[in-house]
Amino acid sequence: MSSAATTGVLLVLGALLLGFVAANIYTHVAALSWERTPYPSGRLISANGVRLYTRIKGNGTPVILIEPALGSPGAEWWRIQDELARMTTVVTYDRAGYGWSRSGKYPRTSFQVVAELHRMLERAGLGGPYILIGHSQGGLYAQLFGRLYPDQVAGAVFLDPVSSNQQRFKAELKPHAYQMSGIDTLPYPRSAGVLRKLGLLRLFRPFVETKLLSNQSTLPATVREVIWQHLALPKAYNAILSEYEQNRTPANSSEVRSAGTFPQVPLKVIYHSPHKMVRELLSNRGLQRDDAEEVEQIWQQLARAYVRLSPHGEWIVAQRSGHYIHLDQPELVVEEVRQMVLALRQSVPTD
Repeated sequence: MSSAATTGVLLVLGALLLGFVAANIYTHVAALSWERTPYPSGRLISANGVRLYTRIKGNGTPVILIEPALGSPGAEWWRIQDELARMTTVVTYDRAGYGWSRSGKYPRTSFQVVAELHRMLERAGLGGPYILIGHSQGGLYAQLFGRLYPDQVAGAVFLDPVSSNQQRFKAELKPHAYQMSGIDTLPYPRSAGVLRKLGLLRLFRPFVETKLLSNQSTLPATVREVIWQHLALPKAYNAILSEYEQNRTPANSSEVRSAGTFPQVPLKVIYHSPHKMVRELLSNRGLQRDDAEEVEQIWQQLARAYVRLSPHGEWIVAQRSGHYIHLDQPELVVEEVRQMVLALRQSVPTD
């Protein structure tokens, strides 16, 4: 190679290196800048060595406590929180490492998550009784919360909850069906993970947003901005990855099941439309119909186990919803929770 060619290659490599460094500096500065912005109607509360961003709305009891899915910050629920806050106190928060919350202790076991949540509620002066709302993996955390603190729980609403026996999918599905189903996949495309590691995620925002925020398209632009900023944080990715890995660990699931007895309280499981889910598995995942129906069958069996946590369990199908029921049919979620609040208030004896 000639001297001129060598010089040209070195210049190109140098330019790429400078660009990479600049992109990482930009990513770091952007993350710090966003994390230091004023917290909209929320505050940081110390809990077991971590500061959790908490948003409390409304007044009265029972206190509604919302636990989002893997990867979802509390902002995803603000619309529903504001609606329910017209009748009682409603709490949303970011788990450790999410959004404005600081990073917590690792690994992010179910017990670690719930211990931090309970301490945060104590520090906030919210002693319950609680109505637990848990979506997807948030359902697993809500189930553990109820098992550990049964005397503080007045009711529960689970939306497509993740099971403590989630390993059934891998054990019973054909290997190719398991891989294609998306059951064992982080809530982010592989390409986004690569861009995040390279510090380039923010530079490819338009492309990545269409992949990461497709389910949140009906939310206000201000809320979508919060969710995007959260997803672009390196600390959030680390927390999400740890939660995901713990959910695949049989020991973590076993500890949830053996933590205690879930309280015998009013309980609702709101489940996605089976027909809609099978269609999505066929069209988006490319599964054959038999495999898609088997995925749905296992999913439904695991979700129905939540109904049996209490003799007062109720099964509700959200006929127009996929997995993100609170985004597809928020009015259904609000109404079911509202009915539970009213029923609990009527059941309280008066002097």
